[in-house]
Amino acid sequence: MATVSMDLVKQLRDKTQIGMMDCKKALEEAAGDFDKALELLRKKGAAVAAKRADNVTNHGRVESFISNDNKVAAIVETACETDFSANTEAMKDFAVAVAKNLVQSDAASIDALFLQPLVDNANGLTVKHLHEELVAKICENIKVTRFARFHVAGNGMVNVYIHPGSTIGVMVELTTDKDASAHLDALKQIAKDVCMQAAVTNPVCVRPTEMDPTVLENERRLATEQMQTSGKPANVIEKIVEGKVAKFFQDACLLNQPFIKNDKQTVEQYVNEASKPLGLTVTVKQFTRFAIGR
Repeated sequence: MATVSMDLVKQLRDKTQIGMMDCKKALEEAAGDFDKALELLRKKGAAVAAKRADNVTNHGRVESFISNDNKVAAIVETACETDFSANTEAMKDFAVAVAKNLVQSDAASIDALFLQPLVDNANGLTVKHLHEELVAKICENIKVTRFARFHVAGNGMVNVYIHPGSTIGVMVELTTDKDASAHLDALKQIAKDVCMQAAVTNPVCVRPTEMDPTVLENERRLATEQMQTSGKPANVIEKIVEGKVAKFFQDACLLNQPFIKNDKQTVEQYVNEASKPLGLTVTVKQFTRFAIGR
């Protein structure tokens, strides 16, 4: 078995963040060839991933990446076996790297994502290789469970808020009636506030017109059934039911909710008020919310 220098072991350790002994063994097996040792460690990660594939992954983290012009952003949810691993820099770096890849190269599925070449890498490495290195280091079942990507085609921007602890993340797209590049910082704040709202309240949709008709009909039916034994006249029951439906919209629709920073106004009123000095008409087009375990 080849003898390898500690300097080379340290280089491999710095490159992979895998334990010194594992790096030493890989280099010895590879007869001191750095690239072969790196491949051996990746294969070890693939073997660990296969062995632990059925292990429960109830922990994880949410991370994101945003383009410099805030026109494209991605949010990624990763899962692992322990809370300890979820809070490591290695898990954070992996999730951010995956999100960065999504911003620069869209993928239709997790399988397609793993086949993508890593951005900023000239060695032909893929997201799958990065995943294998992480598994080799942490020795847990680690997954990318879901992701989303927003790309603003016209006027507008996208922003992301990751809640402290990285267990909840929200991405919001705002559109504007004209070019808003001169007001990007102000729009970032508006979008962040909307993101924080969704992080706290977990809305179902942006506005009432987007509500699933089946869900709405079910709410109306339940409200009607609750009032049928009240003995109230039919016209009174109808008004009460409509009031309950309105309350449902207030809870479930992002724009109808009381704004968390000022409950005297709705989120829609906040967006309109905050964008008025900018000379823009700002619309909340869409949002997505990821929460670990939910």
